Amino acid sequence: MSDHADRVSAALMGSPAPRDLAWTDFVMLWKERADEVEEESGDRLAVRMNGHRVVFRRPHDGVVSIQDVEDARHLLTAQPVEKGEGRLLAVTMDDERARIWDFDLDATTVQDETHTLRDGDPRAHHLRTVERHTGRDDERDLVHYFDEVADRMQTEFAGRRFVLFGHGDGTSDAAALFAARLRKEHPLVAGAMIAEERIDLSAATPADIEAAAQKAAARG
Repeated sequence: MSDHADRVSAALMGSPAPRDLAWTDFVMLWKERADEVEEESGDRLAVRMNGHRVVFRRPHDGVVSIQDVEDARHLLTAQPVEKGEGRLLAVTMDDERARIWDFDLDATTVQDETHTLRDGDPRAHHLRTVERHTGRDDERDLVHYFDEVADRMQTEFAGRRFVLFGHGDGTSDAAALFAARLRKEHPLVAGAMIAEERIDLSAATPADIEAAAQKAAARG
């Protein structure tokens, strides 16, 4: 690695975390150090290193955001993924539907129940969906829905660690209620939860969910 890249790496890992790191230096560092760097559409920079993949977003002001700085620090210190472990599980949930995303980070095609992305895209996943049967507001119906999701995870994904995503707030946050139900009635599934995050489920693409899950997993 060049002296310039060494200085950028030292600044990135320094204390306190830098708030004035230039995006051009940030990109240069990854191009010298990462295993793979891809500049995607929408000003996204995908970086793969030691089996982990994180997507950063180009800032409008040319200075790396503090969130991307933190995610970069985690990526630089993350332990390498062992062969055969390049999978990541995510659960997205609202009060009507839960989707269990099983991402294969090393595959080259993407397939789920309804959608196929272009060949060559590094993101791949299989998808399981659990619908809430009635949509009533009573507590028993919600509990049955949560238990069905937990049972599916225990049956098909036992022992797999996962990131949980919701997008509501307070009592409308089905994911938070689901997490509470797991801790109370499904401790094995609860113990596999890496983190509980928020995302706009109405707009998030599979790539967005994968990227957010990888960032959460790196932090966790």
